[in-house]
Amino acid sequence: MRASLGFALAFAACSGGSAGDEVPDAAASPTTTCGSVRWISYTASSSGWCEFDRTAPMLPDSVRAGLTLAIAEPWAGSSYDGVFGEACGECWEITSLTDTRVVMVHDLCPIQGNPVCNGSHFHFDLSTETAAALHTPGIGEASTRRVPCPVTGNSYLQILDRNQWGYLRFQVTNHRVPVRTVEFRTADGTTYYPATRSGGAWDVRTSGDMFTDTGPGGVFRMTSAQGETVDMPNTLGYDVGKGAFFDLGAQFTDLENASTLSCTFTVPPDIYVNGYGGIERVQWTMNPWSSANPSETTNGCQEGSCLRVAGLASGAGFHIYYPQSFAPTTFRTLRMALRAESGAGKVSVTLNGDSGGCAENPVDLTTDWAETSIDLATACSGVASVSMFTVYVSEPLVLMLDNLRFEM
Repeated sequence: MRASLGFALAFAACSGGSAGDEVPDAAASPTTTCGSVRWISYTASSSGWCEFDRTAPMLPDSVRAGLTLAIAEPWAGSSYDGVFGEACGECWEITSLTDTRVVMVHDLCPIQGNPVCNGSHFHFDLSTETAAALHTPGIGEASTRRVPCPVTGNSYLQILDRNQWGYLRFQVTNHRVPVRTVEFRTADGTTYYPATRSGGAWDVRTSGDMFTDTGPGGVFRMTSAQGETVDMPNTLGYDVGKGAFFDLGAQFTDLENASTLSCTFTVPPDIYVNGYGGIERVQWTMNPWSSANPSETTNGCQEGSCLRVAGLASGAGFHIYYPQSFAPTTFRTLRMALRAESGAGKVSVTLNGDSGGCAENPVDLTTDWAETSIDLATACSGVASVSMFTVYVSEPLVLMLDNLRFEM
């Protein structure tokens, strides 16, 4: 039954790779308002596409414990619609069915080879540590919003490469909000020069005389995606070598003062109402067994489209499952409309999960649509979680099913 979720794991290797400056069109990401995100999980390395070490000592404990993610390529410009790479180091509050965590962008899920990251729906690849903290195996949906990173102290540079002639490549890390621009000047000068985006990081390609082995060193000025410009007071000299962390001496302020309220998430209440409920790749899905032969039709429906399940002989049936298990007490009632295409018959409907099933509800069918509702508190008493709507039959019939949905 749930083994069919395995298709999602084929898309899990989303870290690494490269992408150009042309970002594909995609829907806007959530901002300070909660929005939907699709996720899968992958095994993250300590240094992802963003090229900062997620185990660095100045980072929040949660990040050092692995609460990071790879953001899908179309949103690599951050939730502030910046240029490619600005999302690196941005933080997102993610709310699953059971938990809420703040997670930092550390990696990229490129479109090439990863259809799930193509921009059709806002998407994260969660590190395995993040997925475990949110109790979110496989593939699923959650609610998310951008938040300031829970950093303490100053922002830092991680020195990725440099040479005696003034070339310098680095990443900014431990910043509260995304970095929009980086500029540098000689320690005793007044003229600033722009650093250049280099993938997820930055480099000094020209005007870097201050960073040579005989230069006076340089200081930095940074502007956040919120528009705050901060002069970083500390001077980077040639003594800070490749691989080292350099304390910039200052930190961004969160100018939005985002609400402390958390998001909420529930599974899509419409199991089938003119189509299967849910987002792309994370939908309610039919799983028939034995001779059951389901299809969608617009003929003879209560309204719009509905499900027609032919070939139902004794012992045959189907599940309509959701990729994530949820507490049946999330909802008050399960409603549906059923009928036999011809003649009469009887079916049994229920909800099931890995930990057991709710009480079965028998329904007598005629060729007229009949509304049926199940009180979930009564039918599912003692059942911790469910993930499937299930129908069994005891005699041959063709079943019509419409407007199958949960109600609060």
